[in-house]
Amino acid sequence: MKTRFLLIATVLCYGLPAEAAQQMKNYAGLQYALVTYAEEGFDDVEPTALVGRIGTHINEYFSGEARLGFGLQDDSLDIRVFGGDAKVDLEVEYLVGVYGVLQSRPQNGFSVYGVLGFSQAELKASAQGISVSDEESGLSYGIGANYKWFNLEYMSYLDEASFEVTALSLGFLVEF
Repeated sequence: MKTRFLLIATVLCYGLPAEAAQQMKNYAGLQYALVTYAEEGFDDVEPTALVGRIGTHINEYFSGEARLGFGLQDDSLDIRVFGGDAKVDLEVEYLVGVYGVLQSRPQNGFSVYGVLGFSQAELKASAQGISVSDEESGLSYGIGANYKWFNLEYMSYLDEASFEVTALSLGFLVEF
């Protein structure tokens, strides 16, 4: 799995002709994400995270991007266990991924984009002094809109058979 991650990152960042590399612009950004963990049979849990983005415009319409995020605030869920109630806290330990971003041509500072890539995340659940962490990885996809420096985005980071991790994010991007 780590080999796939490194191969994708290498292709996105280094597998380009020299003249294309000279025309590229880099960008970086930060997003505040309202993460939703949804599992059948339970209420949704919505911790928050801070996600950093760094990428390279390969051409006018396509970019390669890497992200790294970590949890800011956990969220709680009350469940019934053995006839009693228990409070379970869920937090995002980390999120990392590589993505391809297909973007429309900016019109008056506004553009829309689609994201497709690979994410790995670790979530931690805690209840009554006991903590359990689980690391998962898989295909990720999303859509977003940029207006000048600001962006709004919806991402499905993990979409597994038994659960889904999505995020609605608000952030900014700067080119350099």
